[in-house]
Amino acid sequence: MKNEKPNKGKGGRIATYSESLKVQVALEYLDGDYSQAQVGRKYGLSEDTVNWFVTCYKRNQAVMMKEPTEPEKSSFTDEDRRALEKRVAMAELKVVVLEKVIAIANKKYNTDLKKKTGQK
Repeated sequence: MKNEKPNKGKGGRIATYSESLKVQVALEYLDGDYSQAQVGRKYGLSEDTVNWFVTCYKRNQAVMMKEPTEPEKSSFTDEDRRALEKRVAMAELKVVVLEKVIAIANKKYNTDLKKKTGQK
């Protein structure tokens, strides 16, 4: 990694730093040759910022080192899935038939059965 300077914000904004700089600073400190203050001076950062970079780096490393968990296997078999698909298709068909019945009744009795009436 090359030496980068922090990309500090202007006008009172919080300074932002590239991920590569954060990793570079953390690794340089973790190598053990320099203190946080020395690494901070080298990059123009405070000790707190260096400490934050190191903490974040360690936390990310811990997350990355965990073994991936297997996704939960579905308890549905192909037969269950087919049965559910059939039930959904039947329910959709029922809705279509009922809407057709309502349309016929509306026409025959000159009313609107779908219209909600005010409750008292």
